[in-house]
Amino acid sequence: EHTVGSRYRLIRMSRVTVESLSGLTPIDTLPSPEELGKKSCDKCKRNRMYFCYDCRVPMDGVPTPTVTLPCRLDVVKHKKEKNSKSTAIHAKIVAPSQTRVFDAPDAEDLEDYGSGEGEDGWTVLVFPSENATSIEEFTATKGKIARFVVIDCTWFQVGVMTRLPQLKNLPCVSLRAYSTAFWRPQHNHDDSHLATIEAIYYAMREYQELGLKKAYKGEFDDLLFWFFVTMGKVDAMKEMKEERRKRQLEEGGKEEEQGEKKERSTAE
Repeated sequence: EHTVGSRYRLIRMSRVTVESLSGLTPIDTLPSPEELGKKSCDKCKRNRMYFCYDCRVPMDGVPTPTVTLPCRLDVVKHKKEKNSKSTAIHAKIVAPSQTRVFDAPDAEDLEDYGSGEGEDGWTVLVFPSENATSIEEFTATKGKIARFVVIDCTWFQVGVMTRLPQLKNLPCVSLRAYSTAFWRPQHNHDDSHLATIEAIYYAMREYQELGLKKAYKGEFDDLLFWFFVTMGKVDAMKEMKEERRKRQLEEGGKEEEQGEKKERSTAE
């Protein structure tokens, strides 16, 4: 899911890694799938492992980290994007009181943000439109950001989403350029296209460092906790498939060798 929480480029920067995040809760503190097992979600009654991506709540007994963000977050998610594959849902799991998720384009509960200006600060859309300004420039000229709005969809759906009447008058801010750590490449898009949760992480970090002028000390690295948990599962599956492929090649080679020996024995 490389999504429109993504195409922000000024200066190429290295991708974020587990090792580069000083505040990330160690992934190995999470119980294994065998230890946890799947449980029934209290709300929808579906079986889930770590959290219910449909109800957007952690499962009972799962030690999920929590973070406090420097501003509020609204995720406007295209309803055809699978919840199970959406990294934006991770923000709701770790910052539940500051994060809202709306299913668009027919989200009846999505408020009209108007011009984005409010008594407690601005609501801005994180999107690289032609008129977008950097987070640093926006805060320097307009003032405090109270809420980021992030679109969670593919680039094929972005036109519909940005034309939503509730969003169309919002000022847009763009991010500096980063390389994604996402494991599922998007066709015809390079690695400067981030997964949505990466874009959320970088937006929050840029706002704290460049907008609020506060040193960042890893306070919300855990926005990426479930992202890296999922990455570990994907890597493990890749390793299993590679081991299986190697075994099949080895077994195929042995069968071929035995066949050749049998042919020679018959010829003799």
